Amino acid sequence: MKCLSCGNSVINDFDLKVLFGFKEFIPDNICQFCRQQLNWLDPDNGCIRCYKQINENICDDCLMWEKKYNIINCHKSLFEYNQFIHSYFKNYKRYGDILLAELFSKDLYQWSRSNKFDLITYIPASNGHLQARGFDPVWEMYRQAFDLTSMLTKVDADKPQAQKNRYERLQTPQTFYCHSNNLDISRNSSVLILDDVYTTGRTMTHARQALEIVGFNNICTFSLSR
Repeated sequence: MKCLSCGNSVINDFDLKVLFGFKEFIPDNICQFCRQQLNWLDPDNGCIRCYKQINENICDDCLMWEKKYNIINCHKSLFEYNQFIHSYFKNYKRYGDILLAELFSKDLYQWSRSNKFDLITYIPASNGHLQARGFDPVWEMYRQAFDLTSMLTKVDADKPQAQKNRYERLQTPQTFYCHSNNLDISRNSSVLILDDVYTTGRTMTHARQALEIVGFNNICTFSLSR
């Protein structure tokens, strides 16, 4: 197999459990050279609410969300946002290389199998971005590893979050509403919201509030990168 990022060979190891059918084989799509450029987030060495790598137990962002909106963050993530992740999303989202949706499929699959929720939804693309890009990047990234339920609709904003500075991100108005009122879903369900990158938490907070308005309260969030 070839690495979806750089084209180098990917070596997938088969153990006896896989060979005899006792264990599902999940192929890796990223080579060791590219993996060495990733920084795994350590949940024991950062903010206990959002995985931000700091010396304090709770970061300033999470304290702000609690003080201003009475939200206690429950966010998890895999990788620190660095130059490799930046280049990955540039090629995947800006240049539309849809094959890169499966670059981290093995990591996401393994995480999904060790973290259980009653209901899993995601941050959808707005109609404008969907038409311009031709695909929904968050849905494409997670659809193979998670059983996704569409619950949120996003209206077009003034400009993408990626083009905003920190102050502009935090001032972004609500752009989500929940369209699950007609779904037969218990409001006591544990819900996970998926996104690609967590920066200030503004997007996730808006999505969470949209679900809370219709009665969901047991909500956690997850992103590939923080």
